[in-house]
Amino acid sequence: MLVHIFYRRPVVRSRRPMLSAVGVLAVVALAASLLSVIAPAAPARAADIRDFDPGYLISDYAFYSSDAMTQAEIQAFLESKGKPCTNANCLDVYKQSTTTREATPRCTQYVGEAGESAARIIYKVQAACGISAKAILVTLQKEQGLITSSAPSDRAIRSAMGYGCPDTAACDSLYYGFFNQVYSAASQFQRYRLNPGGYKHQIGVESVYYHPNSWVVNPPTCGNKNVDIKNAATAGLYNYTPYTPNASALSNLYGTGDSCASYGNRNFWRYYTDWFGNPTGLMPVGVERARVAGDDRYATSIAVSKASYPTGAASVFVAVGSMYADGLAAAPAAAKAGAPLLLTAADSLPPAVADEIRRLAPASIVVVGGEGVVSTNVYAQLQAIQQEVQPTGSIRRDAGADRFDTARQVARANFPEGAQRVFLASGNDFPDALAVSAAAAALGGPVLLVPAGASSVDAATAELLRQLGTTAVVVAGGTAAISNAYVQSIRDQLGIGTTPRLGGADRYETAALINEYAFPTATRAFVASGLDFPDALSAAAAAGAARAPLVLSSDRCIPVVSVRYMVEARVASVSFTGGTGVLNSAVYEFQQCG
Repeated sequence: MLVHIFYRRPVVRSRRPMLSAVGVLAVVALAASLLSVIAPAAPARAADIRDFDPGYLISDYAFYSSDAMTQAEIQAFLESKGKPCTNANCLDVYKQSTTTREATPRCTQYVGEAGESAARIIYKVQAACGISAKAILVTLQKEQGLITSSAPSDRAIRSAMGYGCPDTAACDSLYYGFFNQVYSAASQFQRYRLNPGGYKHQIGVESVYYHPNSWVVNPPTCGNKNVDIKNAATAGLYNYTPYTPNASALSNLYGTGDSCASYGNRNFWRYYTDWFGNPTGLMPVGVERARVAGDDRYATSIAVSKASYPTGAASVFVAVGSMYADGLAAAPAAAKAGAPLLLTAADSLPPAVADEIRRLAPASIVVVGGEGVVSTNVYAQLQAIQQEVQPTGSIRRDAGADRFDTARQVARANFPEGAQRVFLASGNDFPDALAVSAAAAALGGPVLLVPAGASSVDAATAELLRQLGTTAVVVAGGTAAISNAYVQSIRDQLGIGTTPRLGGADRYETAALINEYAFPTATRAFVASGLDFPDALSAAAAAGAARAPLVLSSDRCIPVVSVRYMVEARVASVSFTGGTGVLNSAVYEFQQCG
C-alpha cells in the first residue's frame, strides 16, 4: 500500500490497495512470475480468518512499542526471510548512511550514522518514534514485499513504506530513500495517534471504503463498510491505508478476491500473525491492571475480600475451598448481598480467614454447604467470631441433601423476593457456573445446577421456579452440559418461553458469550482461572457485587475470545485474581493463546 500523508478530515484521499505484497492498483493484474517471487507460501500454522476483526487489526500495546525487538533480533529475522539474496538491496545486507533528525512531539532525536544496516535503522526508528519494529517489518512487506524479496528493485527501496505515494499520482520524491521512508512513516503513525481529530478514520464506527473504485469512479462501484474501530493503532492503519477487505479478500486469505478487493490491511494482519503471532494478543495501552493474590486459595480469598471491602461488610459468605460444588451457588448469592466469599478448609477455619472476618465485622455469616462439607467445628468457630464482633448478629447454614439441592436452598434463602430471571449451569463442572455467577448477580437472579445427562427438569427445581415467579431461564453452556430436552421440559412444564442458551465451543467462549449478554459494556473486569475453581469462586462474588464481568483465562495465556470481549466492551480496568502459578505473567500482559 502506498501511503498518502497530506490530507486531513474531511478531505478523503485514497491509497493504492495491495495485491498480495506489492503496492499496485487492484485493477492491474499481477504477473504470475512477480507474484511467485514476493508472495510467500502459507506457513504450516497459517492465520485463521475467524480471528480477523476489521475494527481491531492490532493492539495499541503491540503497535506502539519502543522495544518490541532488539537490533540483533531484527537482523536475524531479516536473514531468515529473504534468501537467497541476489543484490545489495536485500534488507539483510542493505546499508545506508543516515542523517540526524531532531526531536519532535512525535519522535525523539535520531542521530545519523554512516553505513547503517537496515536492521539498525529499523531498531533506531522503533526507539525514537515508539512504533514497533514488528509493525515496521510487516509494513515493509505489505507495501513492497521487501522482507521476502531476494532482489528488491531500487524503486521498491526508495518507496519502502509506501509513504508519500497516493493512488492517483507518482510517489513524492521528497520522501525517497529507505531511511526517509521508515522514519517518516513511523512519525506519521504517531501523528495519527496524537491528533486523531485531524484524520478521517477515528475510534468508533466509521465508514471505510473497500477499494479506490468506491470513490474515484462515478458512480462508485465497490461501496463501503461500517467498521467499529476500537483503538488508535487500527485507526492509524486505516488512515495510512484507507480500505478494508471485502468478503472475497477474506475468503481467500492467501490469495486474491474480486475486482473490489483490497489487501493492505488484510495483509498487515496476516503477515503479523504468520510471523509474530496474533497482533491483537495484547490489550491496548492504558488499561489499568492489578493482581489480587495470596499464597494459597484461602489467602487469595482474603486478598479479594480486602480489595473489595476495605472498610468492612454487612455480611460474609463462607464455602469450602477444597470442593467447588456448593461454592457454585454461593458466589451469586454473596454478590447479590454485597458480601465477600471466603474459603475455609472442611474441618478447621484457617486463622487468617478468621482474622479477616473479624476485620469485616459482619452482622451476618452465611455458611454454604452441609456438615459433610463445612464441619460443625468450623461452624462453631464462625459462630464464636460472630458473637465476638457482632453479638446481636446472626449465622446460618444454607444446605441441601446434595449440590443441586444446596443450590436450590441458597436461591430460596437469598432471593426471598423472587427472581424473574434464573440461570442454569452444569453442576458437574465449575467453569460455566462460575462465569455465569457474576452475570446472574448483576441481573438479579440465582444460579441453579443441572445434573449431567438430565433430560427433564426435576420436580423440586420446577417448584422453585414457580415460587420465584421466573419468566426467563438463561442456559449457560452447550448441549453437552445441559441438553435441549431439559430446556424444552422447562418450556413445556412451566410455560417459560424465554430460554436463551449461552454456549460456546469451550469454557472461555461460553464465558465470553455470557459476558456479552450481561455486560455489553463494562469499565472493569475480573480475570480468573478457567482451569481451577478456588480463586474464581472468590472473584465471581467480587465481580458480581461490582456489577462487572468475570473473564476466564488459562494459566499461561489469555484466550482470544476473552481478550476480544474486553476490547469490545471497552474495559478500562482489570483485576487478575490469583498468583503467577495460576495466571502467569503472559496472562497479565494479555498475551493471547494460539
